[in-house]
Amino acid sequence: MRKSLILFALLGFIASASAQIEFGLKAGLSSLDLISEGIDVNTGSSKVKIDFRDAAYGHHLGLYTRIKFLGMYVEPAALFNSNQVNYSITDYSEGDVLTKLFSEKYYNLDIPLMAGIKAGIFRLYGGPVAHIHLSSTSDLTRFGTYGQKFKDATYGYQAGFGFDIWKLRLELAYEGNLTAFGDHFTIDGQQYSFGQSASRVLGTVGYKF
Repeated sequence: MRKSLILFALLGFIASASAQIEFGLKAGLSSLDLISEGIDVNTGSSKVKIDFRDAAYGHHLGLYTRIKFLGMYVEPAALFNSNQVNYSITDYSEGDVLTKLFSEKYYNLDIPLMAGIKAGIFRLYGGPVAHIHLSSTSDLTRFGTYGQKFKDATYGYQAGFGFDIWKLRLELAYEGNLTAFGDHFTIDGQQYSFGQSASRVLGTVGYKF
């Protein structure tokens, strides 16, 4: 009898613990924000300026796990993220000033680790995020001396709020980064960046399995 009670208690504890763990799918859009004066590059007889033009909407898709306890929760996730950025290159080395447009696409694995509090359907959360570089494509490779040297990982932080309605998870977050934007640029072997980090606004819809 005693063993049966212990077994039922153990099963009840496991069921209770399982009820506090949530799994789901997330997908959404993001927009990149950067104010920059551009990069001036002098290579021998060439003088060019690279400007951040604009950013298309990025996409993210992946899985999350939420562990809930005492009205709080911790939520790690793994999200595949793609983003496109457009640049203009103005060449002053010829007699006429010539401007051309180029674009780059980045593919990262984002790993945010959020901690939050929940009251009713409303949530507040924040935490660190790692960006693992996967690959990229760039029109800038047509610019003769341009090269890329991406870091394996960069880091930032997120803060936001959300609503849980039935199995839906609606979120809006701000993300800042700790790395200067464009620091993967190398021209004639020299590394450049736009001198400041970029921020993003992310809108995400999740679905609880």
